[in-house]
Amino acid sequence: MPYKILIVDDHPLVRDGLAMLVSSLPGGVEIFKAATAAQALEQAEFHTPLDVVLLDCGLPDADGGGLIKALQTRSGGAPVIVVSANEFDGIPERMLSLGACAFVPKSKASASILNAVKVALAHGSSASLPAPVAAQAAQAVAPQLTARQLDILLMFDQGLTNKDIALQLGLSEKTVKNHITALFQALGVVSRLQAVRQARNLKLLA
Repeated sequence: MPYKILIVDDHPLVRDGLAMLVSSLPGGVEIFKAATAAQALEQAEFHTPLDVVLLDCGLPDADGGGLIKALQTRSGGAPVIVVSANEFDGIPERMLSLGACAFVPKSKASASILNAVKVALAHGSSASLPAPVAAQAAQAVAPQLTARQLDILLMFDQGLTNKDIALQLGLSEKTVKNHITALFQALGVVSRLQAVRQARNLKLLA
């Protein structure tokens, strides 16, 4: 059966982006969307049991903390992942203490959000999610990169061009571009700068 995921965010572009992201999960996904807390609660109850809820805690018509508990109740105990632009002032810690299984800043690469969803799906209801996993779920798990991709990452960090990389590795520029495309996909990024930042976040670069 496909996973049932509810996406709650008051920005249409964010809802659509998250929907596109989770639609790549293997096994299929049935996606429901809500722009307000009221809509979210209606959707959660109507489509219960849900497998995961992605929630923006900054909705104008609800306090994020109270909504977490209400969504868990209405959805049959689905884990709630908070995806928010507000990652300061103790907000992540507060959301986790109020029952969220993970907090992922919107500034993170899409791979971080997808990883949090995979962790939540693997562990079932938020009540059974191990505490260490809950605290770490927002961090992307380092993908398995090839030795060549790691070489290219190091050369990105050194500011080398595709031509320079090709010369150093003894490859054609076309082959280097193919490696870069695969590297970007593995890291969930779209640029060299994002690749280097994500690699540092994943401890792949010093």
